[in-house]
Amino acid sequence: MRYLLTLFFLIAVLSFDADAQRWKRYRHEVFGGLGATNFLGELGGGQTEARDLFLDFDGKSSRYVVMGGYRYKLNEISSVRGSLAYAQVYGSDRLSGDPHRLSRNLTFRSPIVEMTATGELYFIREKTSNRYRVRGIRGALGSGISAYINAGLGVFWFNPRGQFIGNDAYPGDNKWYSLRPMGTEGQGLPGEKKKYSPISVCIPMGISAKYSINRNVSLTLEYSFRLTFTDYMDDVSTDYYDPLAIAEANGGLGTPKGDAAAYLSNPAYEIIKGDGERFIAGGNTPWQEPVQQRGDRTTNDTYMFAIVALNYKFTSKKANRPKF
Repeated sequence: MRYLLTLFFLIAVLSFDADAQRWKRYRHEVFGGLGATNFLGELGGGQTEARDLFLDFDGKSSRYVVMGGYRYKLNEISSVRGSLAYAQVYGSDRLSGDPHRLSRNLTFRSPIVEMTATGELYFIREKTSNRYRVRGIRGALGSGISAYINAGLGVFWFNPRGQFIGNDAYPGDNKWYSLRPMGTEGQGLPGEKKKYSPISVCIPMGISAKYSINRNVSLTLEYSFRLTFTDYMDDVSTDYYDPLAIAEANGGLGTPKGDAAAYLSNPAYEIIKGDGERFIAGGNTPWQEPVQQRGDRTTNDTYMFAIVALNYKFTSKKANRPKF
């Protein structure tokens, strides 16, 4: 009897060890997904005055993102991944309810190409064993749902563009122009600051829920935001600059690019507030002393991703044998 009990004990230990090591057969995973983006910066925003981060969220400015990558499982509760994403972000003062923003009348759109490396920490562990699929077992562990938080470091390229709608002074052609080469805040002009870089660093942070369809295939819903080290994703950061000087630096007045640069540096128009007050952002000559504020140089831009991804785990052919 003693030998029989010892045999049963060994079988149970070996079975537990084999099951506990099962995750090692599913360390390598690829994923791809798509979703929506949103931008938080100087342009656009909610129906009130500018506020920080999520308080200034504007759903109408959402655009799309496509992402793919590779994940490697370090242990049962942590993994690392690398990803590549292409996205579009957008912001427009015309969608805001704030009269100052409406009058400022700035709009931009920009592609984003992003590469990130992130670490993932599961607070609801991912399951790989069939024993969690048995009907009648109580608890959420059998649902196939896991969840994790993630954070890391990334680099991205952006290229803000503005639409030359035009006004009485600058007849528009409705084309979209790259804003960085124009120096819409005087960048690149003699004695002024250099033009900003179209490449910057970001810190991605987020939370995800994962549903396992089977041992190899799963779906992920992830929400994450990016803190960046640039305030120029929307080409707006500091103060107004003389539009005539900007036009001269871009071919001169009367040329398509010169007129576009002058207009896109300051397309503000007069509006009438609810109390009847007439108002124009920055005043009629905002580049003269005292220079008027165009953006907020004290805060950097932020963008967000909400993605649904399909994941596939590769199964290792090497058997996991218990070690003695």
